[in-house]
Amino acid sequence: MKKRDFPAFLAAISSKTRKDQKMQIFYDELNQSVKPDGFALGLLNDTMPNWIKPSLKLDMVEALRGYNEEVALEIVDDLMDCWTGLGLHVTGLKYVDELLGRFYTRIIKCAEKKGVVLEYRQ
Repeated sequence: MKKRDFPAFLAAISSKTRKDQKMQIFYDELNQSVKPDGFALGLLNDTMPNWIKPSLKLDMVEALRGYNEEVALEIVDDLMDCWTGLGLHVTGLKYVDELLGRFYTRIIKCAEKKGVVLEYRQ
């Protein structure tokens, strides 16, 4: 949407003539055009332990899509620190911290199921 079209867009959605219109769902396939950072992806794949479930591996790879090189590398570094037992990080970026928190939980549960002990220092 062009910047100059934005006020017209707002007028259209607030118009009383639109109140009976049904919302449509559009699917824009971006998986092939938005690639994860190659270096971060290589680091993730090269360091990931064998006890991580394949579905979790896939989810971590997919989660790297759309992040720039710096953020993708930070995410991978933080995940590595989790599965090695070094520690858990937060970044101060809400959406990244929420992503990391979900992965931390899954990594720790996966480790417990496989009998891997992750000892975090307090």
